[in-house]
Amino acid sequence: MASSHDFFLHGDHAEGRQIIASTLTAQGFEVTPAPNNSLLAKRGSATLTALFGVLAGSKFQITFSIDFMVDNAGRLVARINRNMASGALKGGAVGASKTNRAFETTSNALASALSASGILANALSN
Repeated sequence: MASSHDFFLHGDHAEGRQIIASTLTAQGFEVTPAPNNSLLAKRGSATLTALFGVLAGSKFQITFSIDFMVDNAGRLVARINRNMASGALKGGAVGASKTNRAFETTSNALASALSASGILANALSN
């Protein structure tokens, strides 16, 4: 079970970041800038999740970070990260499973969007 996925992108770095942000938004996440030129993607309600855990249903809060770096070939590398401990703390094994499913679905959506745009060079699961 991967805790992160790396996407290696050809072309314009700003375009790659924009495709990632718009794909996350289409997946229902609110995307905000974070320190070190990264993005934070959140969906769900922190309050409802704190009160009800996995019983918050579709309002169960899921948060991913997307870090950007440049590899030796000058390609933009986008790494989507998840924190499984956070999902487990919020909702036990069911919360961890829900976070895992959302992570895999989101990673697949990013791979599809980046591939369709013609800028995906490679992808790795870590």
